[in-house]
Amino acid sequence: MNHLMNKKFMEYSVNSSYNSKFVESYMKRNDLLPKEFRFRRSALDLLLKQSNKKISDFVKDTYKPNEQKNKLAQISKILNPKPNAPKYFTENDLANDLAHWFNDFLQLDETVAPNFFVGEMVQIFCVGTLFGNGQIGMHKKNEKHKINIHPKYASFQAIESLVESKRGLMMLFKPSKNIDRNANNRTVICQDKKTKVHWFGFLEPKSNGRFDIIDKSQSTGKTIGNLAENIQISWSAEIKAAYYPTIYNT
Repeated sequence: MNHLMNKKFMEYSVNSSYNSKFVESYMKRNDLLPKEFRFRRSALDLLLKQSNKKISDFVKDTYKPNEQKNKLAQISKILNPKPNAPKYFTENDLANDLAHWFNDFLQLDETVAPNFFVGEMVQIFCVGTLFGNGQIGMHKKNEKHKINIHPKYASFQAIESLVESKRGLMMLFKPSKNIDRNANNRTVICQDKKTKVHWFGFLEPKSNGRFDIIDKSQSTGKTIGNLAENIQISWSAEIKAAYYPTIYNT
């Protein structure tokens, strides 16, 4: 939600007898409060490093000689902001010019859009790695790393594939402590209750309340073999999405 919608929601909620502190607390817990809108220097640094360029190269290529000194000063103020400082050359102006400049020479699978440089990115944790035997090595706390993601997946986690045919693929799931019955007969992440092994595969329920973890071909849907048979599981979570990271997800 944008700032105006947040404000209207607060007004409506308070007028409807909800306590304002309660409403604000709820919005904060659910990540609904507005984020700080600012230039993301990390995004610029990433592309400058990939292209082996400097900000001075951008200024020389983009602006007239008599404008360059002033532009460098304006850009410096954006990259090193001071509270309440006046802005004549804004974050949006810089983002738009940078996008045009990078797209002129950078060879990427996607176009660099101005919004790559501004606002905040939603991040989630990559919590494990899928290996070629269908098992997932879960990361220790200090091994987990964050990836940028579409806001609709803000409550999800990711598993990175090391399987040769889909190396680097990020598979997204919503963390669970329970067995998700809606995930039966679908591709899931789950944990063997006895061995504590985490599996990735097609979850097939059995009449005795146990499960088989099946390896199915992604091309034909045919069964290749069983990864685990007749096991009890602690929890299961369906894979909801998968993608190969781009510059927007680095």
